[in-house]
Amino acid sequence: MPGIFMRFLRIIGLILIVVAIAALGVTYYFEQETAPIHPSLARATMAPLVPVRDFYANTGAEWGYQPSHDGSMIAWYGVEWTKTVLRVKRTEQAGPFLTLSDAQVDDFRWHSYKNELVVLSEGRLWQIDPLKPKRDNWADVTPRGFVNWRIVSSPSGPDDRLVVASDDRNPAFLDLYSVRQDGGGKQLLEKNEGETIDWWLDRHNVPLIRADRLGDEGTRFLIRDSATEPWRMLTEISARDDFTILYHPEGGKPIYALSDRGRDRIALVTVAPLTGEETIVAEHPKVDAKKAFALAENAAGPDFLTFEDGYPQYRTFSKLGEAFTKLLLDGDNPVDFDILGTSPDGRFATVARSWREQSFEYFLYDLENGKATKIAEYDLRKHKDALVETKPVSFKARDGLDIPAFLILPRGVEPKNLPAVVVIHGGPAQQEIWAYNNDYQFLANRGYAVLAVNFRGSTGYGKAFRAAGYGEIGKAMQNDIVDAANWLVRQGIADKSNMAVMGGSYGGYSAALAMTRDPGLFKAAIVDYGVMNIAYQMQNNPFSWGLHLDEMKRYFGDPGNEAGLAEMRERSPSTHAANVQGAILITAGKQDRIVGFEQSEEFEEALKATGKDVTAVYFDKEGHGYDRWQTKLRRARLIEDFLAKHLGGRSGGFDYTEIAAEYLN
Repeated sequence: MPGIFMRFLRIIGLILIVVAIAALGVTYYFEQETAPIHPSLARATMAPLVPVRDFYANTGAEWGYQPSHDGSMIAWYGVEWTKTVLRVKRTEQAGPFLTLSDAQVDDFRWHSYKNELVVLSEGRLWQIDPLKPKRDNWADVTPRGFVNWRIVSSPSGPDDRLVVASDDRNPAFLDLYSVRQDGGGKQLLEKNEGETIDWWLDRHNVPLIRADRLGDEGTRFLIRDSATEPWRMLTEISARDDFTILYHPEGGKPIYALSDRGRDRIALVTVAPLTGEETIVAEHPKVDAKKAFALAENAAGPDFLTFEDGYPQYRTFSKLGEAFTKLLLDGDNPVDFDILGTSPDGRFATVARSWREQSFEYFLYDLENGKATKIAEYDLRKHKDALVETKPVSFKARDGLDIPAFLILPRGVEPKNLPAVVVIHGGPAQQEIWAYNNDYQFLANRGYAVLAVNFRGSTGYGKAFRAAGYGEIGKAMQNDIVDAANWLVRQGIADKSNMAVMGGSYGGYSAALAMTRDPGLFKAAIVDYGVMNIAYQMQNNPFSWGLHLDEMKRYFGDPGNEAGLAEMRERSPSTHAANVQGAILITAGKQDRIVGFEQSEEFEEALKATGKDVTAVYFDKEGHGYDRWQTKLRRARLIEDFLAKHLGGRSGGFDYTEIAAEYLN
């Protein structure tokens, strides 16, 4: 009873706070908004300012729409009084007939052949009939006999068993088990001898392909045609090659994969099960094949494929794929999308779709009848006329290499002599793609031109482009960031005296290095959870990165010799803090197990010791990257005020949700 009473008081207290400040909120919003002072913005008729809360603290958010097996119902997440709840509705009806609010829902899916939910709540798996939702009717179907487990494959009929992976026997690797649909009847399916890192199952849940470690040398793939046959060699893949097996193999038939074996770029291929030889199904002359989609649960091959060459491009391979892309695309409108869920047979799909980055709408696609039913739209879409479109661009680096990038310009402003932000992605083996990006829209709405750069060493453009970054951390890779800023100036887009640089993780490193290696180029930097000391990082990488350390060495160098360590220190921002000429905003999470926040602390201390302009904020409940809405809101407020002060854009000022973020933190 005391716990319930205290919870009640907490809710009442929150209500009183919200009511008390809501009336003040509008007043604060208008009184505290900081108008732009940069001349190019001050004389422009800018798009309406979107409140920071609408970008990062949408209390009406709904997401994760999933169709039932026959498409007759949809389940999704919503928010009630700051708490995440699960809602269910009939497809033809507007609102939910069920809201599960009395239990924490960590994850959910629909049953494969019943209109029932399978919900993960507080470590247990429950099967729930939405027409009989009382807690007494919930069936506990948690796999029995395990401490740690995850479901690998679901049943497609009443006589099928679930396949479960578990590391209970040895925490270093996973074994496969099968259990009945009620969670009992545990049986060992495949015992891991300590080398296997993954399995691929056929549609009857028989493991037919497995991948074994070859240390730093790569991966060995083994295959068999049935459960009674011995494993045999399929192929060996070098650590420098990409090779990803797709879908459910069928005994004796070619296997689909994404592979760059023997070529520069990743292609969609089939692999002969007897010889391991590849046959190219689809490839692109400039970029890697990005993602191959199979809509049905037990598909053996792809329905459609995407390439990211500027705007997304599509190739279809089936009637389902043709039906899907027909509903998805609208002439030449570039589209960002996410498949949220599909029915087991692939007929029904729930899709989040954004045409020309006007935020997201949610649809249920019936691919058999070619019908799209709108479910909802993201609340930010009410500001669609204030949002802007990302444009693919490219520029020549100083050595002649073509560098792809994406340009986002503020609405209502002539694209000349603007305050600008160069964004550096993490990794560094990652890629910027054309997609709706909340941070970039936020920056553009505040008045900044944004250039997101795929510097050399990025993925997505083939092996040669990626290898051009090996050993070039702080050198040619950093030159690309300098060249990006200079390109903005040469194009007349950026005001060379009002540019900032920002990034997280590796991007945070590069943003900080831009201030220490090339002082004066950027007036300000935003450094999120960045590597500030390369030598320290390479000597303290997470144990879980064991299979990736060889690739890390190609980029950063070998910490095993003193010469390599000396070069790492020379290319570290912490070594040259005294060179900084502008202002730096640092953020980091105190639970970061990838890049310890002590690196940010030490860089902050070095900057302060030499009298530099630095602001540092550390988030207690965050790790490597920020997940909590409270953190995202606080960070966004820091950024808009920081950039308004140093570059002259606008800021929304105090937002009443800041109090809620602090209270609920």
